[in-house]
Amino acid sequence: MGEKALQAFVDKWKKTYPKVTQWLVSNPYIFTFYDFPKFIWRSIYSTNLIESFKNEVKKCSKRKEQFPIEDSLDRFLVSQFEIYNQSFSTRCHLGFDQARAELTAMFKE
Repeated sequence: MGEKALQAFVDKWKKTYPKVTQWLVSNPYIFTFYDFPKFIWRSIYSTNLIESFKNEVKKCSKRKEQFPIEDSLDRFLVSQFEIYNQSFSTRCHLGFDQARAELTAMFKE
């Protein structure tokens, strides 16, 4: 959402929703994902991958007797991160294949 669009939204709704519009003005980067191709918006604003990984680690590390010292928990977490990275290293997130050309143009050095 561009700066003009955000301002138009705030102007329209500031009387009805003053707290929300004030928060939007103080956090202008909340809609940054609109600057990217539409194909990848869902992948950018969604936290599903992060939350599912967090829940998996939490489930695996719930039994505290598995980790008598802090170093063993650290080793376990590193191994979980490695497994996660290997399983998702070749995966293309939703929409990124369709937006590849646009993204390449946006981030060309």
